[in-house]
Amino acid sequence: MNVGDIVTRPLVTILPGTTLLDAAKLMVEQNLGFLVVCDSKDKTKLVGVISERDIIKSIAAGRTLNDRVDDVSTKRVVTVKASSEVAEAAKAMNKNRIRHVVVVDDLGKLKGVVSMRDLVGERATLNAILQSHEKEVFIGGD
Repeated sequence: MNVGDIVTRPLVTILPGTTLLDAAKLMVEQNLGFLVVCDSKDKTKLVGVISERDIIKSIAAGRTLNDRVDDVSTKRVVTVKASSEVAEAAKAMNKNRIRHVVVVDDLGKLKGVVSMRDLVGERATLNAILQSHEKEVFIGGD
C-alpha cells in the first residue's frame, strides 16, 4: 500500500504571513492539529509546517498571537513521496519522533499530509506496515 492511498483529507495550507491566531482558528475550523505553510507565489511549494504544539510553545516563550507563523514554523520538514510504501511514512515518523509527514509527488509538489492517526486508523495500513517489517522490531528502532 502506498502513502498516496491513505491521503484522504484535502490539503490545508496557510501562507507565511498568517498570524498564529489565524492559524489556530483554521486548525479549529478544520479540526486539524497541523498545517502546511506554502509559498505565497506557488501554493504547491512547501516552505514549512506548524502544529498546535508549535503555537503553544511559542506563546509560552513570550510570542503573541499576532506573530507570524513563519517566525515559529518548522522549516526542515520531513516528507515522503506519495509512491512510497506506508511503512516508509511510519519509519519517518518514528525516527524523527513526529506525528505527521508531508506527502509530495515525485517532483516535490505538495499532495497531502499523513498523520500517525491515519496510519493506525486503517487495518489495511497496519497490515501493510507489519508485512514490510516481518523480521524487524518497529517501535523504538531506526
